Amino acid sequence: MQWMLHIPRSYYTIIEVEKGSEESVFYFLSGIRDNVFINPSKDILDKYSKEDNDKVIVKNLVTDAPLQKIDTIQISSIEKIIVDLIIDTELFSEYQGRDLESIIENAYQFNSVNEDKLLRYASRRRKRDFVEKNLKK
Repeated sequence: MQWMLHIPRSYYTIIEVEKGSEESVFYFLSGIRDNVFINPSKDILDKYSKEDNDKVIVKNLVTDAPLQKIDTIQISSIEKIIVDLIIDTELFSEYQGRDLESIIENAYQFNSVNEDKLLRYASRRRKRDFVEKNLKK
């Protein structure tokens, strides 16, 4: 959030799981809290999410996605976050435009971004050219 120009109106917790386990994780989390969605579109989020609650989104993890381990938890690497923000424009609509540019600029300024890893992941998502064009802006 400190890398953005604007404060988003809602926050997402994204849990990416192996293909085939997304429904089990979704049902488990739905029993604990509200605002849990499985692979939602922006339209679904707009219609069914409660604005005052943070959203939990359960998605399929792309194979060979760049992850990093912190303590015992695997989280997305900065390269994965950048690619996902660029590609998933519908899901991350609040983070587009000048905010996306600011996030990318700050990511490169304050982190060591491995471009090979970033572009390899973009290729895995079949959007390498799209990501490269956005990074050049």
